[in-house]
Amino acid sequence: MKVDPLTTQVYDYISKKIQNGEYEANQRITESEICNSIGVSRTPAREALTRLAGENLLEKIPNKGFVVKEFQEKEKLDTYSVIGVLDALAGSSSLENLTESDLIKMDELTEMMAISIKYKNYNNYLKLSNEFHDIYIAKSDNQVLINMLNSLRYNFMSKSYTSDNEEELYKMLTYSNNQHIEAVKFMRAKDSENVEAILRKHWKTIPIAEME
Repeated sequence: MKVDPLTTQVYDYISKKIQNGEYEANQRITESEICNSIGVSRTPAREALTRLAGENLLEKIPNKGFVVKEFQEKEKLDTYSVIGVLDALAGSSSLENLTESDLIKMDELTEMMAISIKYKNYNNYLKLSNEFHDIYIAKSDNQVLINMLNSLRYNFMSKSYTSDNEEELYKMLTYSNNQHIEAVKFMRAKDSENVEAILRKHWKTIPIAEME
């Protein structure tokens, strides 16, 4: 079934606001609010909200409308486990399509992430990390896989890191970025087995408990 472009526009608009934290957990979102914000009719607004509820990003409350879903720890762990499997597949599938220019850009991003960690700029770290993963995911040449990963990563993933233990968070993110560096090394060598292994491991070691 063909999706209405307006529905996709509304879907992307709401997804982005969930991702960047403008819509917080348990916040109510109404059709009229969406219609007024981006100038669409109720039909695409309703369809987009229903689609997001079907993807478990919103929750439909009888007689109240939709609220942003709050994920529990088990749900986060389960979702990251799925992302890890899909991301590993994207990584190995990208090997024949990645250029040296792509790999150099990924090297540069790991260096920039290291600087962000050093100065505790965790929002920028996440932005750079997303750019890093985007490069090889886009080169997987599998649009179904790309769509599934982007839906999970950009709609489910939190917007920032926070922790009462800055030293521990620093160590965890440094470890995570070292896995980025290892992934590029294996991609450059076209070592699909180790690419898949490091990416699956990567999503198991991301400090989920420190994300908000």
